[in-house]
Amino acid sequence: MRSVKLTIAGSYWDSQIYSGELLLFDNDGGLHRIDWSSFVEQIAFKNDDIQTAVRVAFSDSDLFYNPKVVKILRDPDLETPIKAQLSKLSSLELHESKESWEKIWTTESTPFNFLPTDTEIYYNNIFAGGNEGLYSAPRQGRPSGRVTSTFKPKRHHDATVLQVKASDSYTAIATASGGDGLFDFSLLKGSGETLSKARKIAERPCNACDWAFQSVLGWSANSAFMASFREEKEPNSKKTIRVVDRVIDQSEIFQSSSDKESFTWGAREKLYKLTDGRIEIQHYRANEKKSKKKYSKKFNAIGSLDFKNPSPVVIASGTASFGTVLEFCDRILVLRSDGSEEEFLEEPVHWRIFPRSEHYSNQLHIIYEDRLVVISFVHDYFVDQSSKLFGFSKGKNEYSEFDSEPYV
Repeated sequence: MRSVKLTIAGSYWDSQIYSGELLLFDNDGGLHRIDWSSFVEQIAFKNDDIQTAVRVAFSDSDLFYNPKVVKILRDPDLETPIKAQLSKLSSLELHESKESWEKIWTTESTPFNFLPTDTEIYYNNIFAGGNEGLYSAPRQGRPSGRVTSTFKPKRHHDATVLQVKASDSYTAIATASGGDGLFDFSLLKGSGETLSKARKIAERPCNACDWAFQSVLGWSANSAFMASFREEKEPNSKKTIRVVDRVIDQSEIFQSSSDKESFTWGAREKLYKLTDGRIEIQHYRANEKKSKKKYSKKFNAIGSLDFKNPSPVVIASGTASFGTVLEFCDRILVLRSDGSEEEFLEEPVHWRIFPRSEHYSNQLHIIYEDRLVVISFVHDYFVDQSSKLFGFSKGKNEYSEFDSEPYV
């Protein structure tokens, strides 16, 4: 089943989608805000015969992961027409511009006085990182017309930030800071501050990071590690706190001490290592005591794949429910959860996935010089979540360790 694509004309640097709103950062300090929910309804209204496909592709990706809905969806009398709708939607060429979205598109000044290397939206705060450090500003309600933001950003840390990743279970943020190491910050809800002071959780250099339940995986071009956490009871309290356990090298994760150069990445229960065109896949279980016999250890090899690299150098990577994403110099490659591959040729300016999102976890945003392409993967709705090799599992099954934090 092919992915669904929507092209939005314009020159942008970064994108976020959150709580019914698409936010686009441009190179000139503009923050464009599009009422995404209204847009999806416009498309559904224009295409009445495939309106269900439009909604589950662009705004309701959580629907078909609901166990009760899945049971209904397996009814051939319902599954066949839904797949037909999705197939028809994937054949359409959807192109939009600021002019066509005039009534649902507003522009304001970004709250940050620098071009962020990475951004994240978490509990209605926009976080931005770069050479200047880590900053945050509140995400305001949708404005009308062109306005200038009056909120001054807060500075939380002065180390270089190459990537910002929010946890879906522990109200915390991790930052990859290159040679400065890996940091995390606790979100301080209900207080005057936004984040706690920075805590260095690994001294090792890393250019990217992601959450593996309560632990954090960090990686760079040729090395990777996991900052492993455990939970402890807080003294004189019933609360539990996350405590750094130890730093686990990739050689222990993959039970290999090979000297060959490799590239490692992952998220949640799926960890990957690419070596000479071969990807090894490990299943990670945070709590060994709860493991079933099939996965009795913390790290378990569950498969591998041989494929021809389009380039020997991986520039960036990420993992979502629909598969895992690899960026090379001239293309983006998606290894899909259904076992197929999908390539997007042309060098990107930036790209982003939304693995924490409740409604948009099936989306990949690729920004090129003159447009944003929103790609929605709909195949994963029909994949057995407990047996797939690429992409983390959605819903409650043997792979799940914790319920997700709300993210809309």
